Amino acid sequence: MVWKEEYKAKLTSAEEAVKVVKSGDRVVIPLAQTLQVLHHALGARKDELRGVEILQGVVGIAYPWYQPGYEEAFTANFGQYIGPLPRQVMWERRGDFTATSYALEFKDLDERRPGCRDPDVVFVVVSPPDENGFCSFGESIWEKKQYVKRAKTAIAEVNEHLIRTYGDNFVHVSEIDYFVEATPYDPTPEELEQVIASVPAESRDRMKALWDEFKVPGYAIWGTKDILSILTPQLTDMLERTVYGAGPIPEYCYGIAHYVNQLIKDGDCIQTGTGATSNPLVRAGVFDGKHDLGFHTEVAAPLIPTLVRDGLFTGKYKTLHQGKATATSFWPSSSMRQEELDILNQNPQFELYGSEYTNDVKVISANDNVLSIQNALFVDLTGQIGVETLPGFLLQNGPGGQMDWVIGALNSKGGRSIIVMPSTAVGGGASRIVPLMEQGVMVTVPRTYADLIVTEYGIASLMGKSMRRRAEELIAIAHPDFRAELKKEAQELFWP
Repeated sequence: MVWKEEYKAKLTSAEEAVKVVKSGDRVVIPLAQTLQVLHHALGARKDELRGVEILQGVVGIAYPWYQPGYEEAFTANFGQYIGPLPRQVMWERRGDFTATSYALEFKDLDERRPGCRDPDVVFVVVSPPDENGFCSFGESIWEKKQYVKRAKTAIAEVNEHLIRTYGDNFVHVSEIDYFVEATPYDPTPEELEQVIASVPAESRDRMKALWDEFKVPGYAIWGTKDILSILTPQLTDMLERTVYGAGPIPEYCYGIAHYVNQLIKDGDCIQTGTGATSNPLVRAGVFDGKHDLGFHTEVAAPLIPTLVRDGLFTGKYKTLHQGKATATSFWPSSSMRQEELDILNQNPQFELYGSEYTNDVKVISANDNVLSIQNALFVDLTGQIGVETLPGFLLQNGPGGQMDWVIGALNSKGGRSIIVMPSTAVGGGASRIVPLMEQGVMVTVPRTYADLIVTEYGIASLMGKSMRRRAEELIAIAHPDFRAELKKEAQELFWP
């Protein structure tokens, strides 16, 4: 076959492939993939490159340019979302951030808007070609296929462990300029024990129990060993809840799940992602007693493939992709659970599409009764929703696709937008419902799009309500310890 000869001709080493990167280039590394060698090869060119912009999404590995001393060679530009590993880079003002919507990510390129800059090089991870010369992007696609089309040079690491799915989750050999075979090494039990020994003592037992329980593939552990050695109890908590969908369920999640369950109707089309609050809701019973739910999301929470397999999500009443569970990503949760990878692999119940499609508000709203479940850090008494920054302008996450789903859900016939969060932060020392957003705290969802806010104390319905009524609704679901002060602040803000 012709494609086999083409693939062989394009096969090279990581060191040779990254030689195409020149000073001043824009290198794009789409989110939700685990590079094995390309980032190391590019980082090794630190002393010979200047002003290379790395536009990247959130990942589960630490790139070389996160370290101090790489700033002249590389500018880390984080797109849409931060994630836990590079936060320190932003907090120290050593990186840049691009806030846009996944649905509108390519609008500047499509319309050649002022300041538009084409990508020079893109790094992606793909499976080996199939019999027709098509590679899969595995359990997530996001913007990978679009960037392969748009970049001047596309470099692909070939990982034999990647699964194949239905949908638009493929790229042909002819669309890639260089291939680097870099399947993660499958370590021996003795080598895995060495990795476990590198985990800080306070997290070691918890992580080993998770790996054993979920039969995490050895190559998955090996591929993220660089971050396992810097685990903190807080990062371990995050991995348990948002990656594995495991660990103790916070008590407040049971209350939130109870109230959200009341808002879900049989036949609803559900969107829920991998937030620290929304993830445990699945195990806390948020879907208990429901039937024939549809599923259309951005990044899927842990256990969703299992619920699709078991018949909770049938997609019977979906308008688009009826009978299918559609998403742009099942990474990282499914990539760390062998059972879920097996469910997804070549299963026609699941279809993966690019984020510019899944997050398109016209696509979202084409389904009836869309119910979007998303997280927040803060909500103020006017209904402004913040998911990105901590006080002091510390970038915690990013807007991600939150506005895509809020707008899409509210434009769906019968659709609703739910924002979930515990009532307090800092171990109960601060209320997440605040009088007004502080200076330096980004507003992600404006008050005009605030719909349903849920804490463990109830449901606040804000759509169409006056400022006074909104304040009353929100104070009623705040933690009791903060209600009196919030009521006093509301009186000063909204009453004479």
